Amino acid sequence: MVSQGPGERTIFHGGKPVDQPFVGEVTVEELVLAELRSLRDSVVGIHGSLVATSDGLLVTHDIPDMEPTRIAAIVAATLGLASQATQATGRGGFREAVARGGTGYLVVYAAGRNAVVAVLGDNELNVGMLHYEMRDMIGRIAGYSAEFARWADPQTFGRNLDRDL
Repeated sequence: MVSQGPGERTIFHGGKPVDQPFVGEVTVEELVLAELRSLRDSVVGIHGSLVATSDGLLVTHDIPDMEPTRIAAIVAATLGLASQATQATGRGGFREAVARGGTGYLVVYAAGRNAVVAVLGDNELNVGMLHYEMRDMIGRIAGYSAEFARWADPQTFGRNLDRDL
C-alpha cells in the first residue's frame, strides 16, 4: 500500500497496483510498508525506502518522488555485485552496503536469501541509528519474504548468494 493523499491509497499485490484490497485481509505488502514507515519515523534523515525481491521486483516502497521499480532493479544488482565482492574478498556473506553521494546515502541490506531492503537518506541520515533499527526489521522482512515467491522468477528467486544471516 502506498499513500497518495488524504484518504487515497494504492494497494500493491504481487508487485502491481490493484483496484480493491481484499476486505479484512492485510497483505504482506501492507505489513512491509508499515515496517518502512516505522523506520522513517524512527531514524532522522530517511528520505524513503523500498523492499524488493532479490531478482529486482518491487514489493512495496515509501519513496515519494522517484521511480521505485527502477530503484528496485538497481538495488537488486547492487545486492548481486556486493554479494560477489564480499565472497571474492573473503569477507563472508553479504549483509549491507553503504554508498554516499554528494547529497546523501543509499544503504542496501540483504533480507534473507530472497529480499533486499534499500534506504535513501539525506546528508543528515544517522547511519549508526539506521543500522541499529534495521537489525530486527531485516529479520521480520526476511520472514515475510516467502510470500514474495508468488510473483518472483522461480529460476532466480532464492538463488544462493551465500549470505551469512
